[in-house]
Amino acid sequence: MSFDTEFKFENFEEYFGDADQVSKIINECEVCTAKMVHTHLSDYKNLCVQESSRCPDCGHGNRKKIHVLN
Repeated sequence: MSFDTEFKFENFEEYFGDADQVSKIINECEVCTAKMVHTHLSDYKNLCVQESSRCPDCGHGNRKKIHVLN
């Protein structure tokens, strides 16, 4: 499986604050504060999950992350 160059590896240094603040960073749209829709594509051979996040209300934020499975 080849990874799209738009995807970035998730690092936990970008998340700060308590649990509620981190949840807002991950799950809420930066523009309209609506709930983001996350889609996942699992690659168990390479132990990775590709995640795409998008806001259904305003269409903003095509965030793409790669999560490494341990």
